[in-house]
Amino acid sequence: MAQPNNDVPADVLAARDAADCLFSAAAVERAVDRLAIRLALKLADAHPVVVCVLNGGLPLTAELLLRFQFPLEVTYVHATRYRDALRGAQIEWRAKPDMSVEGRNVLVVDDVLDEGRTLAAVVERLVASGARSVKTAVLVDKIIDRPRPITVDDAALAGPDRFLFGHGMDYRGHWRNLAGIYALPFGWSAP
Repeated sequence: MAQPNNDVPADVLAARDAADCLFSAAAVERAVDRLAIRLALKLADAHPVVVCVLNGGLPLTAELLLRFQFPLEVTYVHATRYRDALRGAQIEWRAKPDMSVEGRNVLVVDDVLDEGRTLAAVVERLVASGARSVKTAVLVDKIIDRPRPITVDDAALAGPDRFLFGHGMDYRGHWRNLAGIYALPFGWSAP
């Protein structure tokens, strides 16, 4: 029997216990299947560069790559506003693509479109680097009533304007590994 890990912050465990499961693992997989088909129809002849936005975009990128049956190249960027916090701050660029995107068709893959500032900055940087076209795909497009600097081209799922985690999205750096997608209750505060 596994021993409890006393190093895990209490609020991390409490967040998981308090959260509602919005999308089961099976529902997420079905949505990713549909997203992969839509994207493949658009990109199969484009010889795209798939750009994963770390860390959250890693699971969706991996799942899409395994479903795509056409030539492509893969790289990543690491741009973040959250750094394990619950609210976004200034964008921190930790890594830029390790290959040229000049003249290439690019697909940017991220976990969630929330306020849109990180994704907009990534797209802006890729366009400035000479990409021929830049398309975006996310696992969850949040339905929010605030203006955003970007509209995502395609999303696997639409979700509520709540704090989401699981399947790449995190709560203070934890729970990206959950197969389903969870939401904290409105007004939830850590114990």
